[in-house]
Formats: sequence, C-alpha cells, structure tokens
Amino acid sequence: MSSQVTGRPTGPGGTVKDQEIAVEQRYVDLAYTRLEEMRADAQAMIREGYRQSLAGTKGSLVDRDAMVHQAALRAQALDVADDGLVFGRLDLASREVRYIGKIGVRTSEHDSLVIDWRAPAAEDFYRATPEDPRGVVRRRVLHSRGHTVIDLEDDLLDPEAADGMTVVGDGAFLASLARTREGAMRDIVATIQREQDEVIRAPADGTVLVRGAPGTGKTAVALHRVAYLLFRHRRRFGSRGVLVVGPNRRFTAYIERVLPSLGEGSATLRSLGDLVDGGTATVHDTPRLARVKGADAMAAVLRRAVGDHAPGAPDELRVVFKGVVVTLGRTRLDRIRNDVHRRSRGSVNAARGRAAEMLLDALWARFNDVGGPEAAEAEEGAETGLWNAILAADGLASLDEEPRQGRQNGDPKRAQFDARVREQRSFTDFLVAWWPIRRPLEVLRSLGDPSRLRRAAGRDLDRADIEPLAASWAGDDAPLSYQDVALLDELDALLGSPPRPSRRRKAPSEDDPFVVDGVNILTGEEVVDETWEPEMQELTTSIERLERARRVDDGVVEERPEYAHIVVDEAQDLSPMQWRMLGRRGRHASWTIVEDPAQSAWEDLDAARRAMESALGGEKPARGRRRTRTRKPAPRTRHEYELTTNYRNSTEIAAVSARVLARALPDARPARAVRTSGIDPIIRLVPEPDLPAAARAQTERLLTQVEGTIGVIVPLSPDESGVTAASGGTVAWTERERERLGEGLPERVQVLDVLEAKGLEFDAAVILAPETVAAQSPRGLRVLYVAVSRATQRLTVLTADPQWRDTLLAD
Repeated sequence: MSSQVTGRPTGPGGTVKDQEIAVEQRYVDLAYTRLEEMRADAQAMIREGYRQSLAGTKGSLVDRDAMVHQAALRAQALDVADDGLVFGRLDLASREVRYIGKIGVRTSEHDSLVIDWRAPAAEDFYRATPEDPRGVVRRRVLHSRGHTVIDLEDDLLDPEAADGMTVVGDGAFLASLARTREGAMRDIVATIQREQDEVIRAPADGTVLVRGAPGTGKTAVALHRVAYLLFRHRRRFGSRGVLVVGPNRRFTAYIERVLPSLGEGSATLRSLGDLVDGGTATVHDTPRLARVKGADAMAAVLRRAVGDHAPGAPDELRVVFKGVVVTLGRTRLDRIRNDVHRRSRGSVNAARGRAAEMLLDALWARFNDVGGPEAAEAEEGAETGLWNAILAADGLASLDEEPRQGRQNGDPKRAQFDARVREQRSFTDFLVAWWPIRRPLEVLRSLGDPSRLRRAAGRDLDRADIEPLAASWAGDDAPLSYQDVALLDELDALLGSPPRPSRRRKAPSEDDPFVVDGVNILTGEEVVDETWEPEMQELTTSIERLERARRVDDGVVEERPEYAHIVVDEAQDLSPMQWRMLGRRGRHASWTIVEDPAQSAWEDLDAARRAMESALGGEKPARGRRRTRTRKPAPRTRHEYELTTNYRNSTEIAAVSARVLARALPDARPARAVRTSGIDPIIRLVPEPDLPAAARAQTERLLTQVEGTIGVIVPLSPDESGVTAASGGTVAWTERERERLGEGLPERVQVLDVLEAKGLEFDAAVILAPETVAAQSPRGLRVLYVAVSRATQRLTVLTADPQWRDTLLAD
C-alpha cells in the first residue's frame, strides 16, 4: 500500500515532503556535478580545436572549425540545461528508477543519470495514465529554483504495485495549471499530457494538423514538437532549418524563450508581418481591405502591375542609323513589353536582356518600313564616291566595294545595325528607364495611383475597392499592413531578386555598349577596370546563410530561404495570399499546422483552405489565373489531431467564453476545462464614456490580487476596424487612448487590442466594450471569443450594453 501525504509532520526530520525533497536534492546535486564536468569537457574540446589549427595546414583549419563548432553547440546546450536540469522521475514496476530532464546526462562510465525528455525512454513520463500505466507505478514532478528543489508532486498510476511507496501532493498537473504567468511563455516539458505528447512525437514526414480550442496548449505543443524533431532528426532538420510563424510580433516575442529553454536556439521565429526583407507590417487593414488584399485574385492584379508601364518610363524611343531617324511610339512599346512578359519564363528583372533584343527587332522592322535600307545604300554610295574622288585626285586607286557579308535577302547587315544602335546613349538610357530593375515595395507604392491600380485590377477587383486600396498604398510613408507583406512576397516572386555582382568580375570591354558608368545595364552587374585584382571571398555554409537571415539586415542580399520544417500557428486566420507566401518557403518541407476554426478571422474559409492545401502539397503557386498542365505532386501524408482539454481557463472563465462561442458558432463544442478556482468572473455595466476610467480602476485592483501578468484588451482602433467612433461608440480606441490607459502601470500590465491578444495568456484579463468588438467586423464574435479566453485566474468584462451583460452572465 502507498501512503499519500500533503506535508504531514513526522518529527525532527520535518514533514514527509521535506524528507522526499531532501532525497531528490541529493540526486539533483549529483546530476549538476556531472553537468559541470561535461561543461569542462566541452571547453577543453574548444581549446583543443584551436590548438590543432597551429599546425598551419588547410586541413587543420577545417578540423578546427568543425571541432570548435560542435563543441560550442554542446556547451550552449549544457548552459541552457542549467535551469531545471532534472524535472521528473519515474518509478517502474520493475523497480527501475528513471530521472527525466531537459538534456541527457551520463556518468563518466556512460551510465544514465538523466534521460533527455525527447528520448524514447522518457516517453512513458508523458504517456502513462491510471488506465494505461505502461509499467509506471509513480510519476514525480520536481519543481526547482536554480539548482534547488523547492517542491514536488506525485501521480500514483498503479496503486496495486505501490507497496508502501510515498505519494506526495495532489497531482503535479493540476498544481502547474495555477502557476503564476510571467511576461513570456515558458516550456511545459514537465507537465506535457498524453494527448499533447502524441502530437509532439508524431511522425516527422508529411503534415501534422493540430486543432484545438483556446487554452488546449496548441502553441506549446507545436514548439515542443520542434525541439523533438531537432533532437531525433538533427541532420535532416538542422541542415535546412525550421521556421516558426506566428500571427504578429507581440506573439513571437511571447514565445521566443521556449525553444532556447529547451536547448534549441537554431529555429527561425517570424511573424506574418516580418517574413519578407524590405518590409515590416505595423498595422492591420480594415476587414474590408484585408478581404480584398488577401484574396487569391490579387495574384493576377500584381502580375498585371509588374507588366504595366513603369512610372516615369519614356513613351518614345528614337535612334539614328545611317542618317535615318527610327522611332517607336507608346503603342508599339506597350506591345513589345507585353510580348516580353508573355515569352519570358524567368523573373521580370532578369528579362531586361530579352527586352533589349525585342526592341532591336522592332527598330529594325521600323527601319525597313520607313525606307531605311535605300537611304542607307544611298548614303554609303555617296560616301564611297566622295572618298574615291579624293583618292583619284591624288592618283590613287579607288576603294574596292565592301564585301557584302551579313546581307540577308539583299538587306543591309543586321549585325551592323544592332551594333550601331547599341552604341547610342539614347538607346541605353531609354532601356534603363523603360525596363528598370524594380523592387517589390516600389511596385506596391506605384499602385497608390488609382489610375494605375485600375489598369492592373482588370475584372478581379470591385471598382468600389479601387480608391480605398490605392489610398492605403499612397505615399512613401504609408504604413505596411500584415496583408501587404504577403503582396510584397508575391511581387518579389514575380520580379526576381535584383541582379548581384558576378562572382567572377572582369574588366569592361571597350566595345561593349551596354556598360555605362561601370554597370552593365542588362544585368545590373558592376564591371571594374583592368586594374582590379582578385580578392579572397569567404566560403559560407547553408547554416551560416540561414543564421544571417535570422539577424537584422546586414546589407547582404540572400535568396529566399526554403526550410525543412515549417510551423504555422493561428493558421485559421491566414489569407490565400499569406499561404502562397509560406508555400514558397516550404516546397519540400514537412509542416506542423496549428489552428482553431472557431477563432477564424478570415471570411472566405474555402479559398483559404484551397490555398493551404496548395502550400502543404508543395505545389508552385499559379501565376494569376494562368493554367498549366503540369502533373500535381502526390499528396503528402497527413496526421490530424484534436486537443480537447482546456488547460488554461478555470471552469468559471470557460463558461463565459462558451457563451460567446454559442453566439458565434452555435454548433461548435468548447474544450473541457479541468480546473475550478472558485473565483467568478466580473461582468460590469459601465457607461461608455467611463470605460477607460473603469478599466484603469479595475486594473489597479487586480495588481493587488494577482502576482503575474494582466492584459487589458480593447477594441480595434477606427483605422483598423473601419468603424468610426460615431457608429461604433463614443470612445475611439486609438493608440494614444491605449497609451493613456497604461501610463504609470508596471510592466506586467499590457494594454493591447483584440488582434494583438491572439495566442497570449494572462493571469488576469480586463475586456472592454465587447459590443464594440463584436460589431467591428463580420467575424467580430469570433474575435471576442478569443479575447475572453485569455485569462487563467481572473476575468473582468466591462460593457455599456445591458444585453451583453445579461448574455455573459446567463446560466
């Protein structure tokens, strides 16, 4: 039989729990002692790597880099494990004892001291249940601060096999749910539940699709899956990298500590607003604008935009050959541009050379149309006659007739025509201005001109949307929205990367007319003079290039990276254009998709689903509406999971969110909350003008009631919602209003709008004006559902609408 205690005193030695903690502390001390020895070994390996480089050979330098790199990675992992090295213990029916931790630790004789939580031997720590103990009698969770064990909680899974085993506490899992939240997400490695562990350890191939309501731990599970994949398949996923994508920058800042705390700092974290170099989102579009910008029809609009007459491009090309003026007007130039776009298989920026050739073809045709060959023959005959007369006056023989090499069907030499035209500055200047090397942001800004956007729109945009769209892009200082970033990526795919200097630069040829001021106007390459001496260039690996992509822009242009694995959180909100953006980064990737359809803020779910399937299938996004006959790749393996337990909210808070969900989606089923706090949510009726003051007072009261974070969640501003204060309420929830609300409050209080709150959680949350949130977009009720599910301990809702008060309080 086992004995269960919760701190009962046992005499001079303290309580039973104290004695158990002392036992575990001795083992933890032993693990930390060995950890220090492993750190010393890693540092010795680093020193040995540098010592070997003293041999002075190229091979020794390679050996040094490999040894130092591996040793540095090992040292980093050991440093990360210093906090909470050992967090679990399994007592098996076979009398074996296993300690589970953040990394594996072995003695100098290679006996196991601590098992890495991702290893197969640790799986029972997460999978064992009373219904299926898997040979586990007791599961113990250790709570530590630094190197010191401060508490422990036991789960007795097989009472019949306990045989006098001591069981302490009321269960580790429920104790962890009431833990105070900090400003950032922490790992849940000690309290992963069985349904979560099944997702984490799902097969590495194909796509893992995780669905779950708010509070089910979807995000934490996805991040721990990344750590598991990197541990089990380091070579596969470590070489090409892992990308984790969140809805906004506040969210990625919230989760950025999780993977490093698990010893995995190599993954790239990005929000949907900073995935593309050269543009960072700072605002959300109004629901109507977001619907237009995110629709897949924008792909065709942008394709027409890059094919349009560039801003400031000349309308006429004029050259002179053999005294004949040859001119191409706007109509002919537009036809040439369209032909270039139709025939080019590569990017627009790379097609300048083809554009030059087609211009020469058109000039040659025009030269023939205006009688140029006859005029050229006459001029050549007059010039030859003049020279023969001069030679005859001096008693010299006349010039022989020039051989007619290069004549085709009796026409003058085309090669001579092309060479002479290329030499003319009027032609080269025209080419640079008429077919400029364009950047995505430049093209997007050009659509701030309504007439230009109207031409690009074709039949794909409603005419009523032209002016609002153009206004959102007009001006160099217009802020970029989250949907705009996906459009920049689409434009980048159409335009191609700007040409870069050739790795084998050479001196300019004196007879090369396309070299102007040291730059080849066709390729954009810098061309240096003959005094240039070759320089050493650093050889970089794919890992180094991915690492550079994670850093702040250092001025080095890199190709768009493709990753081995991509995690997409809050996937239900992605638009078709955003899925196209992600698809380009994972054509050969495996995926982990985290979503909750009930939270979706995107209206056309069918279009978004089709775009997601295309991205996950690795298909190259179609260009506009152009159809191809290429065979689709075979569908990838998909593993689908649903998380059904709400670990975040108390049952009291979950009841309020369930009432909102019932209004948003009557047929939806909320997740099951497992924890009761005894604290009822506060639903208070407040006159609308008094809402900010009431929110401030309630926040100050909560500061005395909770030790952790507090979120004050307000409606969207009029600029982002499209609802003016007059129609949506008397309070305009502008950024300045939010700043005033948070002035003087401690850092653990965050004031944010309902979209910024997605994916976050707080010990206490204050929700303002639910009636305004619900009215701000067609999906407003779903957005409100997300907001009221952010709190773990205390929830306050302040409303000016009596009906909403009654709805949220209803039994």
